[in-house]
Amino acid sequence: MDQSAKRIGLINWVTLLLATIGLLLVSKYVRTAAGMMATAVAGFGLFVALMSFFQMSLVEREHFERLELEELSKSRGSESLFAGAGADTFPAKRSREQFERWFVPVLTGILFLFQAAAAYLPWKQITSVPPIIADRATLAMALLGMLGLILFLLGKYSSGLARLQGQKLLRPGAAYLLLTSYASFAVTADIAAVLFGFPKTDQILARVLCIVVGLIALETLLGLIMEIYRVRMQGGESRVLYESRLVGLLGQPEAIITTAAHALDYQFGFKVSESWFYRFLEKALGWLILAQLAIFALSTCFVVVQPGDQALLERFGRPLGAEGVIGPGLHLKLPWPIDQTINYHTEQIQRFIIGAEPDPSATIAWAKAHSKEETFLVASQSTNDASGTKSPPVNLLAVSIPVQYQITNLASWAYINEDPDTLLRGIATREVVHYLASADFDDLMSRGRGVAGDSLLKSIQSQVDARQLGAKIIFVGLEDIHPPTKVAKKFEEVVGAAETREARILQADAYATSSNAWASAEASNRVWKAEAYRHRMITNSSARAILFGQQALAYAAAPGANGVYEQRAKLEALVEGSSRARKYIIVTTNTPDILIYNLEDKVRPDLLDQLSAPPKK
Repeated sequence: MDQSAKRIGLINWVTLLLATIGLLLVSKYVRTAAGMMATAVAGFGLFVALMSFFQMSLVEREHFERLELEELSKSRGSESLFAGAGADTFPAKRSREQFERWFVPVLTGILFLFQAAAAYLPWKQITSVPPIIADRATLAMALLGMLGLILFLLGKYSSGLARLQGQKLLRPGAAYLLLTSYASFAVTADIAAVLFGFPKTDQILARVLCIVVGLIALETLLGLIMEIYRVRMQGGESRVLYESRLVGLLGQPEAIITTAAHALDYQFGFKVSESWFYRFLEKALGWLILAQLAIFALSTCFVVVQPGDQALLERFGRPLGAEGVIGPGLHLKLPWPIDQTINYHTEQIQRFIIGAEPDPSATIAWAKAHSKEETFLVASQSTNDASGTKSPPVNLLAVSIPVQYQITNLASWAYINEDPDTLLRGIATREVVHYLASADFDDLMSRGRGVAGDSLLKSIQSQVDARQLGAKIIFVGLEDIHPPTKVAKKFEEVVGAAETREARILQADAYATSSNAWASAEASNRVWKAEAYRHRMITNSSARAILFGQQALAYAAAPGANGVYEQRAKLEALVEGSSRARKYIIVTTNTPDILIYNLEDKVRPDLLDQLSAPPKK
């Protein structure tokens, strides 16, 4: 073991100790969640560097022990004295082997527990961390930048020394030095972003570091499991169990190119890494990446706002101009992240549901569950049932009320209130609860839905205007309100009974109307018939009286049986009486006439039997 490597290992351990303390103090001073996670990363590096330094000390003792034995064997001229020596002859080697066999796995397991706890426990507490103290941010950024630079220089030196001299025990501490350095730089940039108006950057970076620590913990656990089933060979070189390849990759990303080159050489069977194309790609890779980043930055200078939309143009998180609102069309801006835009659908009618979210594929029925119900209290004026039992003046009602709105003032919507969508939903829910608490259940379930919708629209709109949300409420509908599913069947029975009662009342009214009208018409018919009969009898009697008087005058003018009046009366009676009778003319028999009878008509038999010609004279 080279003395310089051991000395660098000690320096790494001391540096990580100071870095952990410094990161902890600065993070608490400026109150940053990402800084606390960077402190956890530095603490893991401190633990790894301490194990690495202790193991290097054991390896160094073993090396000195081997040199002493070699010197003794040379001075005595024979190695036979130590050829069959037992383990007591090599105490340093035995200590190193015992440490690697028992202490390294146990300490690595403890490291895994710390890493898992650091990845899981802060995850839910990140959102509750107070915002960064802006007045202390400048000093914190300076300290973190200086700390990151020191860690970077020392980590690069340690990793280069470990690679050139083959010091595998120096690699874990060097990798954590570089990772802690990058974490310090990231926290510095995070604090700067918060100062420029991006307050959520601290939480995002803290969650990213939680994910990184979680991946490192997973790698540590897999390494422990694989170490249990690893095939151990006598004299074989053992792997450093607590060394993380992921930390090494994050600390030295350029190692990816070297690994890829070795993989290509092995795959193709010749030195691909020595070809001109690979050499060119290795030299120009940085410029190619910079060119891609420049093209990406240039592409962010163009903004297209679709028809019917508006966008907010912000520079370092602040609106550009008076309100920062731009309309549809093509616009130019500074590259991201200096300028950024957020699109909003200002002409689109948007909606949300108060209460249960209905299932479009379900059949909506009171007694059938068609969504996850949300019940509200609603007032009830009828407090006595049919048996006279007093019931509470409230009922439960399952509601699903759609609310449609449109953004009319984008600047007010985006800047005056934080999370306007949630605020609008909360305002609408509160107004619905207030209205239902004062409405009547029976009226709301029957004819009062339209009035309730209009009243809710006005009350929600007034609250929206009071809070300057910049939105217009278009529609509030009570499309799906019903009693809870458990008691809906009883309500259906009550509604069915009420409908049956109304149907029978209407049937009785219809029968009463029809019977009264028929009786009135029949009475009027009989009265008019009687009046007509009376009028006819009076008229006929008057006519007969007048006729009799005229007949008496005519008879008096020509009295006697052969009078003109009498003969005329007989003929008129004959004509009137025989006008509808069949008539037969019988002539004498002394003529050659032929009588033809139409037997199709039924002729009275007595007429045919008595039909005969008069006798000859």
